[in-house]
Amino acid sequence: MRPTRDTRQLNWFLAWAVVFCDIGTSVYYVPGILYSHVQNATPFFVLLTTGGFILLALKYIEISWRNPEGGGVVTITTKAFGPMWGCLGGMLITVDYFLTTAISAVAGFQYIGSVFPAVDHHIVLLSCVGVGILAALNIIGIRESATVALVMACSALVVNILVIGTAFVSMDSSQWQMVIRNLGTGKGISSYELLVGFGAAWLAFSGLESISQLSPAMRFPLRRTTRLAMAAVMITMIITSPILTALSIGLLPDQIKNTESERFISELGLVVGGIGIKLAVVLTASTLLLFASNTAIIGSYHVFLALARQGFLPKILELRNRPFNTPHIAVLIATSVPTLIILLTRGQMVLLGDMYAFGLLGAFVFSSLSLDAIRWRLGRRDLGFWVGVLTTLMVMVAWGINLVEKQLATYFGSAVTLIGMLTAIGVRRAWFVDMLAQIPFIQRLQARAYRASENLVEDELKGLMTLAEAVEVKPLYSSSTLLALRDESPRLIQEGIIRAKGKGESALYCIYVEEWPGLFAGTTPHTPNEEGVETLKAVLQAVREKQIEIIPIWTVSHNAAEAIAHAAKELDVDAVIIGATRRSAFYHMLRGHVVKGLMKRLPRDCHLMICN
Repeated sequence: MRPTRDTRQLNWFLAWAVVFCDIGTSVYYVPGILYSHVQNATPFFVLLTTGGFILLALKYIEISWRNPEGGGVVTITTKAFGPMWGCLGGMLITVDYFLTTAISAVAGFQYIGSVFPAVDHHIVLLSCVGVGILAALNIIGIRESATVALVMACSALVVNILVIGTAFVSMDSSQWQMVIRNLGTGKGISSYELLVGFGAAWLAFSGLESISQLSPAMRFPLRRTTRLAMAAVMITMIITSPILTALSIGLLPDQIKNTESERFISELGLVVGGIGIKLAVVLTASTLLLFASNTAIIGSYHVFLALARQGFLPKILELRNRPFNTPHIAVLIATSVPTLIILLTRGQMVLLGDMYAFGLLGAFVFSSLSLDAIRWRLGRRDLGFWVGVLTTLMVMVAWGINLVEKQLATYFGSAVTLIGMLTAIGVRRAWFVDMLAQIPFIQRLQARAYRASENLVEDELKGLMTLAEAVEVKPLYSSSTLLALRDESPRLIQEGIIRAKGKGESALYCIYVEEWPGLFAGTTPHTPNEEGVETLKAVLQAVREKQIEIIPIWTVSHNAAEAIAHAAKELDVDAVIIGATRRSAFYHMLRGHVVKGLMKRLPRDCHLMICN
C-alpha cells in the first residue's frame, strides 16, 4: 500500500532555495581555503571551474528528472552499472556529507567569532556541540521547511549582492585593476599547477548534488521544475561566487588574508561597507552554514536508509523510534563521524577542505559517468552526449589530481569508503548475520523493526485503506465524521461513535497520519509503523458489536494538519474530531501545531471538535 497524500510540495523557487542553502554556503569558506594553496590566483581558478560547474549542473537536471524517486548518486549509478557500484557511489557521497557537516559547522562558528572574538577560542568545542544539537533535533524529527530555506536563501543572496554592490560603488580605478588582474593570473602558471588549482576549485560548487536528492519532493512536471530550479541555481551562483571571490582577494589586505582565511566575506563586508554590512554577512553566513550542516546530516542518513533498503547495510538502520518516528540509529551515525572529524582535525579549515574534495569529486564522477552510460544505451550520440562525456572527463581529471596531491584526504576517504564497502558486502553476503543474531540487544532491535509488517497480516487490518480508496467507497459507507487519531484513545473513539449514531449514520471515517518529516523524503513507507498498527487495531476492536462500520485510513505526510484537512475535504465531512494535544511547545516548534494548522486549513463548513 502506497500513501496517496501528495508530498511533492516544492515548486522550482522553493527547490532553488533548498539547493542554494547548500551550494551557496561554499563562498563563505572556499576563497580562504583556495588562497592558502594558490594565493592571488584564487579568482582565476574559481572562474575557470565555473564553466565546468555549468556543464555538470546541466547533467544534474537530467539526473533529477530521470530519478523521481530520488537517491542521487546511489540511484543513478545503480541503474547504470548495478547495485554494487551504486553502493560505492553511496559511500563516496557519504564521505562528502560527513565533511559537509563538519566544515559547515566549523565555518558557521568561525563567522560568529568574527563578531564575538571569545568564540574563537572554543571553535572545536562549539562545533561539536552544534552537531550534537542537530543530532537531537533530527532524532526529534525537525521538519525541514522549504519556507524557512526560502527566507534564508533570499536573505543570503540579498546580503551577498549588497556586498558586491557596495564594493562596486566604493572601488577606485586601482582596485578595479587589481581585481581584474587577479582574474587573469593563470598566465604564469605551469600546466600541472593549473590542473591542481582546477581540481581544488571544485570545492566552490559543493552542494550541487542536493538537487538530485530533492526529486521526490518536487512538483510535476518534474523536468520543468528541475530545469527552472537549476537555472536559478546557476544564475545566482555565477553572480555571487566568482565575483565575491575576486573582490575578497583583490580588496582585502594581505594581513587579513593570511590571518582571517576562515571568514573572507565578512571581512570584505567590513572593508567595503563598515560594521553594519559585516554584521549582516555574519548573521546570514552563520545561519546558512549551520542549516547546510543540518542538510548534510539529513542527506547522510537518507543514504544509509537507501542502502539498508537495498540490503547493503543492516536493517537496524531503518529502525524508527516510537515517539518521533525518526531513524535515530542512522542519525547518530551520521552525526558521530563528523564530530570525530572535527576533533581529529581540530577544526582546521584548510585540512577539512582538502578532505572534503575526495567524496565530492568522487560522487560527481560517478553521477556524471552513470548518466553518460544511460544515454549511450538509449542511443544518444548528439552534441549533448559528447559535451556530457567532456564534462565527465573534466571531473575525472580534477578527482585524479586531488587523489595524488591531497594524500591525507585520499587516505581518509579511501579508509571510510573501504570500511563502508566491506560492511556492505558483509551484510549483502550475510557474513555478519549469525554473529549479530547472538547478541540479545540486536535481537530485540530486529524484532521491533519487523513487528509492524508482521502485524499487518492480522484479519482486522486487511481492510486498511488509502485516502483514495476511502473516497471510492464513500457511496457505500458514507459518513459526515472524520476521527483523527494519534494513539490509542478510547474516549475519542467513543465520541466519534456517539456522533455517528446521533447523525443516524452506520459508518465512521478514522484516519491515522504517519508524519514523515523531511524534504529528502526518498521512499516513504508502504505500511504503517508499529504505533499506527496498534492505533488502528484499537479502533476496530472498540466498535465491535456497536453497529458502526469503521473505515480505517492510513496516509503519510510531512504535515499532519495538512493531511487531515485534505482528507476532510476529499471525504466531504462536516466534522473532524481530534484529541487534545499532548505536544510540548518545543515539539510544536519542530513539527508544527496540529490544532492551529487545522483551524487554518479545514473547509469553512467543517467543524473542528477537540476531545480531552
